[in-house]
Amino acid sequence: MSIQAGTREPSRGIETVAVLDFGGQYTHLIARRVRNQGVYSRVFEPEGFTPEAHPEVIGVILSGGPGSVTQAQFRTLDFPPLSSRIPILGLCYGHQLLSRLCGGAVASDGRREYGMATVSCDSSRGLLFANVPETTDVWMSHGDHVERLPDGFAVTASTPELPVAAFQDVSGRLFGLQFHPEVTHTREGNRILDNFLDVCRASRSWTPRLQEERLVERIRREAGDRPLFLLVSGGVDSLVALRLCIEAVGRARVHSLHVDTGFMRKDESAAVERHLSQLGFSNLTVKDASALFLSRLSGILDPEEKRRIIGRLFVDVLNESLASLDLGPDWLLVQGTIYPDTIESGGSGSAALIKTHHNRVEEIRRLLEAGRVIEPLDELYKDEVRQLGLALGLPAALVERHPFPGPGLAIRILCSDGVEREPPSAAEQRLADELARPFGVKAHILPVRSVGVQGDFRTYRHPSLLCPGGEAPEAAELLRLATLLPNRLGSVNRVVYAPRNLTEGDLRLGPVNLTSARVNLLQEVDSLVRDRLSRFEDIWQVPVVSLPLFDASGNQHFVIRPVRSTDAMTADPYPLPLETLRLLDWEVRTIPGAAGTFLDLTSKPPATIEWE
Repeated sequence: MSIQAGTREPSRGIETVAVLDFGGQYTHLIARRVRNQGVYSRVFEPEGFTPEAHPEVIGVILSGGPGSVTQAQFRTLDFPPLSSRIPILGLCYGHQLLSRLCGGAVASDGRREYGMATVSCDSSRGLLFANVPETTDVWMSHGDHVERLPDGFAVTASTPELPVAAFQDVSGRLFGLQFHPEVTHTREGNRILDNFLDVCRASRSWTPRLQEERLVERIRREAGDRPLFLLVSGGVDSLVALRLCIEAVGRARVHSLHVDTGFMRKDESAAVERHLSQLGFSNLTVKDASALFLSRLSGILDPEEKRRIIGRLFVDVLNESLASLDLGPDWLLVQGTIYPDTIESGGSGSAALIKTHHNRVEEIRRLLEAGRVIEPLDELYKDEVRQLGLALGLPAALVERHPFPGPGLAIRILCSDGVEREPPSAAEQRLADELARPFGVKAHILPVRSVGVQGDFRTYRHPSLLCPGGEAPEAAELLRLATLLPNRLGSVNRVVYAPRNLTEGDLRLGPVNLTSARVNLLQEVDSLVRDRLSRFEDIWQVPVVSLPLFDASGNQHFVIRPVRSTDAMTADPYPLPLETLRLLDWEVRTIPGAAGTFLDLTSKPPATIEWE
């Protein structure tokens, strides 16, 4: 299924910026940023696209992607960029592709960058850097890089590690950026995109219709006279989808189901039922399926398999509830799927699979192909959904709740049979310690793995644990090291910090299965952490993860993952005061069975927000 930006294609007279999708994680975010600046933007597949076939297109942006232009076969353009009549901007993979197609050279020599970097800009030669400071922070996620520019091209930005971070040709029509201006972590990203729109001579005359009216009309059109059925988790996405459905077709035709999987947060299902009742949502069924979910997931270690099983079980419980409601054969499933769910599940063009979301398992895909699913929020990001929720009159306390994954705590419990597989090499371990020593900490690569996203690819690699080596380190230095290690170590995609000195004897790998006891322990730790960190209002989300690692007494270690984000496509670690971490670690250790907690210091990329 290919998701397109925008619900309708505009008439050919409306000026449009074309975003060519090479499978990058941020492709639709590019289109959204352009639309936010008053210029219509639409996503196209690169195969078959030519500017001549689209006279309304005033500029082209080439997205990032998981491929490499150094390979024998790579995705390319169906038109020669040097003879294009309109400006072209290449981002990440698009930056490398544009350089190669114009006669430059791209290399894969291990110089990787993931996360924040500082570029030096040349505003005198680079039109995109007009009114941008000479040095600025940008967001990188790449393995390859431009090694040699084509004739007639000049470097307009660089980093200490990357001589060609940006380029421009002499005509002022072709541009390349190795970094991502579309993500919020690139501080001058909007200004850089705005400068590109100036080059395109955009009139900025496009104004989208009010989101609520557009989505209500879409639901009404797709639903026709059929009944609608929703799975409601209690999160903002499903609540907004439910409210929109009621506005579109009326309460009588909207039925909802909340499934208690046994993997909810402490007292979560009771709170969901109470909130929905207070909001006047009728036709709600609450199903306790915890025994079913726990039994089917017993012994499952692989994170992708856990997600697939959970998604299938949701469908099984849904079908059972549908049978009892007797809605007839023509019901439609409505999902609160947002765009990050789709792109991480590999559901756009050639995007790589990062993780299978529960609303993208095979059974749901078959319903999608059969036209049995409505996803009114599938082009929106979390912050847009929250804004829409407030416009719909939902209480701010519900709209601003921390996001919680559909599979729940099942993907925050890392399972293991206690046997270490594919351990990092001794050379990697030595290099980790050498890199950490100047920062006053010790590094140890842990015998567990978690999911990451590096260069638009899914990775499944180890976290590196940092421990105090003497005096307490500075928080800023720890964050610098957390960026350095995944860039230099091929086996690492995540960095965590322990507020106490630990030895290998305190970090024993042991068997962990999804049992009610393990879930209950995580619920208690999670409840404590969320309560203590609730005063930090700018924390966007704080997942708590249980590790299959134990101290000498058999107590289990946990990780807290406070992050700041707006759209879930990128995130940076929340700068939690280390004194707060030390107090929290002490409190967690008062819970029977808990060995304490580590702090996740990693940005996204290279690590996803959730560990699985």
